[in-house]
Amino acid sequence: MSESVLNNYAQIYVDLLLNKSRYDQWDMNWFTEGPFWRRTSMKFSRTYKTIPDYEIGNLKHGKSLTDIVSDAAQLEKDIAAYARTAPQEEKVRVQYLVEHSHQLSVRARLLAGEQMPYDEMTRELYCLVAPRREERAFARALEDMGTALPGVGSAAEKIARFRQQIRIPREHLLRVCREVARTFHDMSRQHMDIAENNMPRIRVRELPGSMQFLSVLFGYDYDRIEYERNFNLNYPWTVDNLVECIAHECEPGHLVYFEKRTKAFIDTGWPEMSVVSQHTASNAFSEGAARHAITMCFDNDLEKMRDYEREVVFAGAGLDKGLAEVMPQWHRFCEAAGYGKLEATRNLWDGVWTKEEAGAFLERYSFNDLGTGVETLERAPDDAGHFAAHDYARDVVRAYFNDVAPTIAEQWKLYEDLCGDDFSMAGIADHSYRPLPLGIW
Repeated sequence: MSESVLNNYAQIYVDLLLNKSRYDQWDMNWFTEGPFWRRTSMKFSRTYKTIPDYEIGNLKHGKSLTDIVSDAAQLEKDIAAYARTAPQEEKVRVQYLVEHSHQLSVRARLLAGEQMPYDEMTRELYCLVAPRREERAFARALEDMGTALPGVGSAAEKIARFRQQIRIPREHLLRVCREVARTFHDMSRQHMDIAENNMPRIRVRELPGSMQFLSVLFGYDYDRIEYERNFNLNYPWTVDNLVECIAHECEPGHLVYFEKRTKAFIDTGWPEMSVVSQHTASNAFSEGAARHAITMCFDNDLEKMRDYEREVVFAGAGLDKGLAEVMPQWHRFCEAAGYGKLEATRNLWDGVWTKEEAGAFLERYSFNDLGTGVETLERAPDDAGHFAAHDYARDVVRAYFNDVAPTIAEQWKLYEDLCGDDFSMAGIADHSYRPLPLGIW
């Protein structure tokens, strides 16, 4: 009987999330409507990243934002009250629903105009507060990268030139994308239970504006996802961000997470497993884990990753393979850039900097080329916690995995188990959480 009560609460949570997505455009990353789904229409958006709007259109209507704020607050109270007397075997699931109903309530209030400091916002939405980094750390990253790069000129000039040198020509983009997608699909299958035919179809096309890619979902069932990824020919793809994007967004990243969540939803019947909502702690895990899983593919060794990039991506794109020697240092610089962008969005959110000041900061340390700093911040109002829920979450997940699962084989098993688990992100951050193995509920 208690499971039916929890399922009722969970369904209310899902319904409120769907309604909120009408006011929160980028929130729904994945939605499993039922055990099986097949596209019956080619009416889908060419500008919406993941889920065509019309497919869940009727489910998104019926509540005003004011209604959602009120109902989410009541749901949070009801689940918290249930948690006080929940049986031991339900504690993990109840804690997940407590966390996520709270995050739904907070996000709805933010959309309705409530204000709070940046660190409070990321703590409430993701159970994460990223430590502040002093500017001297960014200055050191800039200096170290300038020293490592070949050629003459200032560090900023060398970095701008290197970005151009590792940019993939559009005539080679399709071949390289398909090769990289195949590589990561095979690596993911080697380490996890993933169907052979789950590899997404890869295409390239000209997309509007600064879109990196367009995803089209054609169908799914228990362990099968029919998915197409279109890469924008007009986007300035570099070796590092192409590899990161394919592995992070497809396999072993989000596509694996979507598949495992779908399987868990069907196996358990728990409604909360049917959705992946961007402004939640579970999505912060999926973002951080997707990034950590990239290096897991190379045994957490940047030298092995460099060798792969040199022989597959540099060679396939017709780039100078000698430049690959500095890729480990470049990846570390890109991590510093992620934290720089986190500081920029934090100071922008808190009103410490204007958008122009934040953009100038990114350009000063070459985290953006000159004239592009403000552009990076254009989506900040819609997704201000992005870099906390991606870059800092990666380091939180990395530290947790290295502590709890010291071998690569153990880390792959841990990752697969967590993808289909009602985990506690707070428990991952403090290293106290242990997942329930897949298939045991």
